[in-house]
Amino acid sequence: MNIDFQNPELLLLLIVLIPLPYILRKGYQIRQNSLNAFTGEELSLTKKSRLVTIVAIIFLSTLLLQAAGPKRILTDSDNTLSENFVFLVDVSRSMAARIDCDATTRLDRAKVLMSKIVSDLPGARFGFAGFSGLSFVLSELSYDRQYLLNIINNGIFIEVVPLPGSDIANALHVMIEKKQEQPLVYKNVDYVILISDGDLATEDINSLELISPLVREASIELISIGVGSDDGVPIPTLDVNNNCLDGQYERADGKEFYTNLVDASLRTIADETGGKYFHESEQEDIIVYLKSKLQSLTSNRPPQQTEDLNGILLALSTVSLFLLILLKRL
Repeated sequence: MNIDFQNPELLLLLIVLIPLPYILRKGYQIRQNSLNAFTGEELSLTKKSRLVTIVAIIFLSTLLLQAAGPKRILTDSDNTLSENFVFLVDVSRSMAARIDCDATTRLDRAKVLMSKIVSDLPGARFGFAGFSGLSFVLSELSYDRQYLLNIINNGIFIEVVPLPGSDIANALHVMIEKKQEQPLVYKNVDYVILISDGDLATEDINSLELISPLVREASIELISIGVGSDDGVPIPTLDVNNNCLDGQYERADGKEFYTNLVDASLRTIADETGGKYFHESEQEDIIVYLKSKLQSLTSNRPPQQTEDLNGILLALSTVSLFLLILLKRL
């Protein structure tokens, strides 16, 4: 619970209460000695004196706290840098390319990069969508880092979208539809982080030319990240559980099929939407660029809302005063 005070300097007066138990105890000792001398009998007021001391301290403490003006903060109006990003991740078979089963795949390296981005931009909200021949949303938009990292590690894998191909245009079209049809969730998604090796079929490349103006109209800036290298890499064969089979690779026309990074389309689509292209190796530059997109939410947030706590303290001081009066009459 976040508590604030209108007059916090008055809290220093609580120091005055420190000697109060001693003062009250001495007063009761004097009173007890006087009564003993008057009656000639030993009278004990120990229990009553302790109870009065405790109630008196509670009563005076609540009065001082009320004077300090306590309030519970319901919403924080401090400047906060935030933005909404959606990762659009290629989960096609080519993202499984690697020299052998002991090497990391392109998707493995993409996951490391996504984890770093999520961790280094704590104020931003992220969501995930995967694409191959089709595109599917893989998570909701969230600030919860544990949830986001769990999606990265366990919810994104090769062919999680089980349709061959790398149809980036379809994936972007899904993002545009989300902004239009679910404005409460996706209206403020202005940045899409596309992660792919760019190994696209000819028809998929041609589709990108048609989708670019629609992406701009939807006020989406595309930040594309190329994963891979110019060197051709084979795609190991996977079993039904997506486990790599040693020494077995995908084949085309009777020969092992090799795939490499093709970044031309990734660069073009980023440039045409006002975004920027990066290679996976430029991690620090990517982080700096994304941080530059963070916006202050102060102007869009309501003023700080608080709840007055004096009502609770008033009730407590009233009960304390009643007990003091009652103890005085006993």
